[in-house]
Amino acid sequence: MLSGSDADDRSDYVRRVRNGDDDAFAALYRTVAPRARRTAYRIVQNADIAADLAQEAFCIALEALRTGRGPDGSFTGYVLAITKRLAYRYCALARRTVPLDEAEWEQRPSDTPLPDPAAGAAAALATLPPRWRDVLWLIEVDRYSPAELAAPMQMSPNAVSSLASRARRALRLAYAAAG
Repeated sequence: MLSGSDADDRSDYVRRVRNGDDDAFAALYRTVAPRARRTAYRIVQNADIAADLAQEAFCIALEALRTGRGPDGSFTGYVLAITKRLAYRYCALARRTVPLDEAEWEQRPSDTPLPDPAAGAAAALATLPPRWRDVLWLIEVDRYSPAELAAPMQMSPNAVSSLASRARRALRLAYAAAG
């Protein structure tokens, strides 16, 4: 079993995971997962959601290690950083969700059509230039990173990130204007 404070052991385990050793990742998981769950819980204040976020952080870390990315040093710090990012993103999305009171929903006339958010999003997306649509699709749907898209797009990773940011902003504005 991997000790909680032995960073050298963790680096050895990280090297083993990169070489395909699933047992090494299981040892890392057993050691770091409780701390990741506690970290997420401090942010989201829900044990089930915290467990889900910690699990997702480990999935991201495993994928990174298997593809030759990820940490060389502090595996714990790496997983905790991912966990925090996921937890803060979850909280930000939860704040944007407006719960509709059940009584208010029942008072809504049944013949009033519900808005179709997908149609609005599709219409807003259609207003964007093709290059912006492409970069949004590749980054948001296909989950490519700007670094992975840089060479095929003949741009630097920072330029791809900036292009995606401008495209997201334009999509938000187009969606708001249509709605």
